[in-house]
Amino acid sequence: MAGSEPKFDKRTLHRSDSGSIATQIYELVLNRILDMDLKPFQELSEARLAAEFGVSRTPVREAFGRLARRNLVDIYPQRGTLISPISIQRVAKARFIRDSLERPLVRLAAEKLAEPIKTQLQREIVMQRTFAELGDDRNFMASDDLFHALIAKAAGFEAIWEDLGEAKFHMDRVRRLSLLSKDRMLVIADEHEAILQTLIAHDAKGAETRIEQHLESVFRDLDSIRREHPDYFADEMPAR
Repeated sequence: MAGSEPKFDKRTLHRSDSGSIATQIYELVLNRILDMDLKPFQELSEARLAAEFGVSRTPVREAFGRLARRNLVDIYPQRGTLISPISIQRVAKARFIRDSLERPLVRLAAEKLAEPIKTQLQREIVMQRTFAELGDDRNFMASDDLFHALIAKAAGFEAIWEDLGEAKFHMDRVRRLSLLSKDRMLVIADEHEAILQTLIAHDAKGAETRIEQHLESVFRDLDSIRREHPDYFADEMPAR
């Protein structure tokens, strides 16, 4: 069922670089999808967004095309564009990709952890507990991402986290729903603390086990999240 038409502020576009207008629109819509401000099956109007942004329909169409290639919107010719529902199969794929990359990264991080990054990781855990107590799920998720990016940096492969960005889009939508719970945010902060302690101890095997358990927690939550938000999902849980 389509929701109400979203509102955008054309002042958010930077007009100095006209070639980036489509990219800016893409990123604005993408962030609204990942934040769950735009919900599955909500309708997007190419004409209306072009009018709101004060641009032609061409960059909006290009942005929609990029989102469709990433399976975040569904474009129906002559009918319109809808936000794609969350696909459990795509969530599973994203978790597999993260697991395949983050396990070797955390092992390297355990071997190489330097004091400045250790301090940054500790700071993020403190911030996460604060955000959890405040019910600030948006900033919590940003800190969560930074925590994992710092692990990649500690391993000497900082750019890999950026490469993971596209792969984890679908996993991020489920993460966003799970963070509506203060208790869940505190659990994640505890999991991050456990990972950090293995890094400080230079325990590569223990760090790998902890990160694997941490990433698996998204799937542990998936049953309850799907029960709470059944209209957000497109497919069934895979057999176990």
